[in-house]
Amino acid sequence: MSISPPKTSTLEPGYRLDRYELLCPIAEGGMASVWVARLQGKHGFEKLFAIKTILPQYSSDPRFQQMFLDEARIASGIEHSNVAQILDLGEQHDVLYIVMEFVDGDSLSKLHRAVERAKKERGRASDAGISPMGVWLRLMADTCGGLHAAHELADTSGVPLGVVHRDVSPQNILINTKGVAKLIDFGVAKARHRLVGETNSGNLKGKIQYMAPEQALGRQVDRRTDVWAIGAILYQLFSGRPPYEADNQLATLHLLASGRPPVPLGPEVPKPVAAIIRNALSHDPRQRYNTAADMQVAIESAMVEAGLQTTTQDVASFASALLIDRTAARRDALELALDAAAERVRMSGLLKPQTDSSSGVDGTNVDMDVARAVRAYVRKPSPSVADAATVAAPNSIDEILAAAPLTETSSATLASSALDNSQPAPIYRPEPKGRAVAIAAAFAGAGVVFLVAFSIVRLRGDETKSAAAAPQSAVVVVDPSTLSPVAPTLPPDSDPGVASPPATATIAPAVTPSARAPQPPVTSRVPAAPPPAVAVVRAKPAAPKPVPPPAAPPAPPKKKVIDDGF
Repeated sequence: MSISPPKTSTLEPGYRLDRYELLCPIAEGGMASVWVARLQGKHGFEKLFAIKTILPQYSSDPRFQQMFLDEARIASGIEHSNVAQILDLGEQHDVLYIVMEFVDGDSLSKLHRAVERAKKERGRASDAGISPMGVWLRLMADTCGGLHAAHELADTSGVPLGVVHRDVSPQNILINTKGVAKLIDFGVAKARHRLVGETNSGNLKGKIQYMAPEQALGRQVDRRTDVWAIGAILYQLFSGRPPYEADNQLATLHLLASGRPPVPLGPEVPKPVAAIIRNALSHDPRQRYNTAADMQVAIESAMVEAGLQTTTQDVASFASALLIDRTAARRDALELALDAAAERVRMSGLLKPQTDSSSGVDGTNVDMDVARAVRAYVRKPSPSVADAATVAAPNSIDEILAAAPLTETSSATLASSALDNSQPAPIYRPEPKGRAVAIAAAFAGAGVVFLVAFSIVRLRGDETKSAAAAPQSAVVVVDPSTLSPVAPTLPPDSDPGVASPPATATIAPAVTPSARAPQPPVTSRVPAAPPPAVAVVRAKPAAPKPVPPPAAPPAPPKKKVIDDGF
């Protein structure tokens, strides 16, 4: 069962945005939220994605909508293993959404906090035996590769789009369980074909702790602005603090615009690495690395020189040891979300059975097994007239077997009642066509009953007429010579030595004055005792019915004499 969100409501698990079913939220930023969603296809295909949507309070703002569309337009053209790929853009129920690849992992900021916490608790960074310096260099070198792919993005004519991320920060770098860094969130990225205005009075795009001076002061930015951000992140990873930080953002901005270099790094930081960070944090953009690719090459060279070679597999082992609790919690939450989705599907199947093409009923959604069981159960006769309003549920599904489809309305109602022994099932009310057939069958049955009753009444009437025509007093004459030999039959209380064979008796009616003609003798077989030959049965004579006198013949018509004057 899928759920569609109303226009003024926040999203909830089970809402469907086109083909994607939302499972659970995983992140929320300043203007958008990110959900885990799944796409299901035929033959059991299923894949997870990340769905980014505008927060409800900004969803009706045209400017935020245009920023959202610009992000999708810019980032969808970047294809690099270190950039989270954008796969789709859509709108459903007035909700704009971006479909991205699902990154199963945590942000660089969470990994850094876990390392700092491990240092305080155990005096070491992790239990994996891997230096965190090599991990930081590997992750930032990979991020530089993704940034360079974004900076090199061009249109179909080959003209560079001049993309600048402008929000490179530890929160926007994800690390998946395989140790691969993924750059995300191009929401405030600058590009040549971006439709939203580049500047707003009093509004800074990005996080000021990692913001280059030219960006903070509202000047022209280019790809070297993102190079500064990479240097600021490296500085924080190796020192534990941002290069410029004060009590509030205004004071931080003042330090950033002063032109003073940040506090030098400690001696524990290898010199090649410190030189890379110092170059990236130059206030003059011309003194920085010209491209992110140049900085990537410098970082990888410093790793070799400092003996800090680290692979993505080393990053995965390092991160899994520190983020094991977060990884388990995330997967448990995802498993619960999938279980909840499966439960919604199961309930949807119970409440609205799927269409069965063999049902033979056009436009009817029927689960055939439930339909057969429910129909057989509903057709069972009610125990009494008083129980006609409800029918008790069966003890098991084996008691209700038959084959006939029900309509969607009746099957959904009766199935839930017939399969639940605790609830009585409502009376099955057929569709109009079935009702007409039932009424016709009822009339036919009533007609048969009427004919049978009429025949019984007529037969009884004939017997009554015959009994009324018989005389009230008769003499039964038995001639022993006419008795036919029959095997003797002993009544239960008779003497075994005396047998009473049956005899043929001729009943002669008594002649009464009111009888016009003699009645024919009636012969019947009645048992008669051997000694007496004549038995007289007298009954109280009934009062003779008065015979009406014969009607006089009609008088001949009188002739009319006409006086014609002669």
